[in-house]
Amino acid sequence: MTTHPAPAVTRQSLLETLQAFKRTSLLRATVELGVYDALAAGPLDAPRLADAVGADPRALRILLGAAAATGLLDTVTEGDGNHGGDRYALPEGAADLLVSTSPQYAGHALKVNVSDWEWEAMRDLAAVVRKGGTLLAPDATDEAFTYWTDFAADGTFVTRAAAAALVEDTRAWASGLRQPRVLDVGCGHALFGLEFARRHPHAVVRALDRPDVLVRARAHAERMGLSERVGFIEGDAFTTGLDGPYDLVIAANLLPMFPRDQGTGLLHRLAGVLRPGGRLATVGFSVDGGPPADEHAAHLLSLLMLISTPGGEAHSLETTRRMLADAGLAELSARRVGPLPVHVVTAEPLVATTAGLQEGTSR
Repeated sequence: MTTHPAPAVTRQSLLETLQAFKRTSLLRATVELGVYDALAAGPLDAPRLADAVGADPRALRILLGAAAATGLLDTVTEGDGNHGGDRYALPEGAADLLVSTSPQYAGHALKVNVSDWEWEAMRDLAAVVRKGGTLLAPDATDEAFTYWTDFAADGTFVTRAAAAALVEDTRAWASGLRQPRVLDVGCGHALFGLEFARRHPHAVVRALDRPDVLVRARAHAERMGLSERVGFIEGDAFTTGLDGPYDLVIAANLLPMFPRDQGTGLLHRLAGVLRPGGRLATVGFSVDGGPPADEHAAHLLSLLMLISTPGGEAHSLETTRRMLADAGLAELSARRVGPLPVHVVTAEPLVATTAGLQEGTSR
């Protein structure tokens, strides 16, 4: 038997947990007010910062003090060291990650990770657990759930690393194709399909999602100079015509939204639009039996799916493999993306199907 002991619970660790939401609120407020942008040119005192961001001087002084106390800002003390001489400055790393003009800007992640609906849903977490599922109406699987447009704007911190891993895992296979045809289903930002197209100049991509989400995907395609090789399918992954056949079907960050039986049904549908010799790739966080602390992001995703979907969770890698097998697919490779519990799994049909060819020729 293997045990995975957690760090001791202490008064200090409890206090840090109890106050964590305040630190998150501080980060959200300083970014929304433009504090980091205002400090990009150098340190400023509270009155000058208040002028720069258009805030009440006393209120901003209190916010800045709290942000400095929690490590979100640096202070530069001048004169005799009295409080009134403090100027505020960017802490290490903030110029890259929190100044909006930086190529590495990550402030957009606030819309994904600190969304209003998530804060409200987490407030009733005990009620969600008693019920056994989401209290939200509409929930995250409903077309009226607007959060996915924010998600599609930029993706998450791990999107680009996972997309690069998917491209690498399929590189040798795809290099033998004259013109790879790719479906990015439930695409959101479509960065997985777009990264494949960027690395394979002859590839063409179809990106499927809701119309409001596809607005974001189109913007990414234009920004990357790929609009001529990307088409868009408005609709639902379970019911909309998929315009097959395809050499590669990508289901990224999609399976955790559904329970195992629904996910298996979706994979079976997607397998049916693969050309002979085609590949299906799943990407997502997986709880894989390791120490919970090493897979914390996957466990927190499961929690998010609990509060926002009728039956979704971050499936284990083993469950994903069973879903693929039950859908008539054989695993070819599975890769963990760096230290994060994100896996890229590629598979091919156990038996060549003609469903994709039939769908493609019927259009």
